[in-house]
Amino acid sequence: MKAQEVKKSVVKAGIELMRSGLVARTWGNISCRIDGESFAITPSGRDYSSLKPEDIVEVKIKDLSYEGTVKPSSEKGIHGEVYKTFPDINFVIHTHQEYASALSASGLDEIPVPHECVSDIFSEKILFSRYALPGTRSLRKNVAACLKKTKSNAIILKHHGALCFGRDYEISFKTAKALEGICLNFINSMGGNISQATDCDNPPPPEINEIMNYTAKEKGGSLIFCSNPQIIACSGIPSPLLPYLDDFAQIVGLKAKVCKDDEKEIIKALKNSSAALIKNTGALCWGIDKKDAEAVCMILKKNSTAYLTARIFNNPRPINTIDSMLMRFVYLKKYSKLY
Repeated sequence: MKAQEVKKSVVKAGIELMRSGLVARTWGNISCRIDGESFAITPSGRDYSSLKPEDIVEVKIKDLSYEGTVKPSSEKGIHGEVYKTFPDINFVIHTHQEYASALSASGLDEIPVPHECVSDIFSEKILFSRYALPGTRSLRKNVAACLKKTKSNAIILKHHGALCFGRDYEISFKTAKALEGICLNFINSMGGNISQATDCDNPPPPEINEIMNYTAKEKGGSLIFCSNPQIIACSGIPSPLLPYLDDFAQIVGLKAKVCKDDEKEIIKALKNSSAALIKNTGALCWGIDKKDAEAVCMILKKNSTAYLTARIFNNPRPINTIDSMLMRFVYLKKYSKLY
């Protein structure tokens, strides 16, 4: 396939993946092999809905070099490892999909694949790669080691997300969709009772609405109330919700405090975080506009699911504080519009 055709296929795949809910905004990345020496990948920090073929970056498999001013995804290295390991693989999707991400924080090293799901794309188990900070050589090394062992077309990256691949886009997309179902079913089979309800179904109670109006006036930006069952469950714990996933540390912050329904306490909690849990009620999520606030809500829900999943396996171990601080700093410096 010629480079221009490959780039068009990556753009098309990004739009279809957004519609499916497997990727959102700038999260995750997509690539397609051009030939034995290079692949085309989505750029860093760009919304999929805005991409054009000229925005897709050609990267060398051998050394990850590229030309031009558009920067490729910071996770180009893990895509390169897939193409190095599997010469017959032509398409890679890296997602932060909810249920695979939730299991990534469980402390497990693998999960079984149900007999009825074993196929050309899934063997009897799905392996987890060891944790390392996103975009680093350590992460590439850990992913490469896991790829050498796997017999499935997907692996899970601890505290991060999933890496799915196939001969073409259709197989890669099928893999990512099937992986999500396998992960949700596994969590619930272990007693998880995880709800698939959407993030912001219910309007805020009158007393919370008053707090939102006061807080928005004091802080500015946009606030939304999130009452997903997983978020409500986490609002009932006495301690703050810590980062169990990379994107929580980056976009929400080092913790989401559990507050009483008190304006001043909530404003204080939102000073260094983009979300505040309201005891046994839900959460307030903040952004400079509604779109950003909705993104915070989405990530808070996913991190809540990850915490509750880790608790099933008696292993609620968050990402260590230093790594979380580093990710938050880099995000605010390079990507965030929030501050």
